[in-house]
Amino acid sequence: MKKYLGAISIVLIVLIAGCTGSSQYMAKATPVTGPSPDKALVYFMRPSGLGFAINFQIWDGDRFIGLSQAKSYFGYQCEPGKHLFIGIAENKRGIEADLEAGKSYYIITQVKIGGWRARMAFIPVTRGSEFWDTVETYKQELNFIEANKEMIATWEAKEQANTQQIMNYLNSPEGQQYVVKLNMEDSR
Repeated sequence: MKKYLGAISIVLIVLIAGCTGSSQYMAKATPVTGPSPDKALVYFMRPSGLGFAINFQIWDGDRFIGLSQAKSYFGYQCEPGKHLFIGIAENKRGIEADLEAGKSYYIITQVKIGGWRARMAFIPVTRGSEFWDTVETYKQELNFIEANKEMIATWEAKEQANTQQIMNYLNSPEGQQYVVKLNMEDSR
């Protein structure tokens, strides 16, 4: 009986700790205050602690930009214009974004039940959407993280060929059903 109580105690401690994700590829940092005038800033937010041990890969085309971790968010400064953001879990999802310089955009990642491992929802925050009014609260509640650039470069080199195949699929007529839009007017 004592064995079971010990095991239950450990599980409860993990749950009480907030179920924050972690990875050697991402580290806590000081939040980005806003985009530079010549860049667009995209925040990738994962407000839930569900599936805290699972991290989702986030790519800008064939460039690996970070991992979406439970109860965390990160910012990605990029060139304005068109981008295909790719989220990789058991499933693959895309967001075609048209971004304006000097503006901020938000994308939410969520855990979904998968067949063998976690799947993800990849949700652009658009005007009037359910998350439109909550992203500022998330910025206060979630851990801000940033990519370890050296580790990210290693991951990118290893996975780039696979990601190119995913990008080709999402750009195909068959794959377009898994791609949603984020438009310039969805900025703040």
